[in-house]
Amino acid sequence: MKLLSIVVIVVVVEVFEIAALHGNPFDVIRGCKQYDKVEPYDAALTYFPTTSLLHVGQTENSKYFKIAILGPNDGHIRFGNSLYPYDKYVIEIVLGGWVNTKSVGRHQYRKASNANNNSLLVEAQTPNVMSQFQPIMFVLEVFNNGTVQVSIDGQDHPFLSFNDSKRIPANYMAFTKWDNDLIYFYDCPLEDVNGSHDSLLLNCTVV
Repeated sequence: MKLLSIVVIVVVVEVFEIAALHGNPFDVIRGCKQYDKVEPYDAALTYFPTTSLLHVGQTENSKYFKIAILGPNDGHIRFGNSLYPYDKYVIEIVLGGWVNTKSVGRHQYRKASNANNNSLLVEAQTPNVMSQFQPIMFVLEVFNNGTVQVSIDGQDHPFLSFNDSKRIPANYMAFTKWDNDLIYFYDCPLEDVNGSHDSLLLNCTVV
């Protein structure tokens, strides 16, 4: 019986060590707000003011946000300078588009009739950047000089970086989808919102 107890204790300890080693992939969304009523791509989206968010990172030259997405492909983030950005330009970032093979940044101009025109700014091959099995946490950083960067949280280098000559600010933001349902997690806690975040400005080729 004593030997059996020792074996059970060893097994329990090993299980806890394995759990601690692998962690829970859903821990990344702890403290985030959930946005699961995601409207289709051409719907009249509801933008929210980023001033209403509790967790917005600030540096001397930029503003940054942590946003996680759960879904197989085509995460779309739009931001601009108006609550109702019709007959105006916004930035649209597509993550894991084209069957989760590439990501793009572009200008979008949407008319009052809801017809839109997209102008490509940058394109990057990003195979499997999205996942339908676990939320992927992205960091979106918008610089005062027009540079926009997207990275995976915890990685040093952005996988998407481009320059917005219009310098559209991230004052209002919205999420949408293409062909599959998605869940967004936003207003996620930051390690430090007071400027210790190390921004990495990269030179990029604008398309």
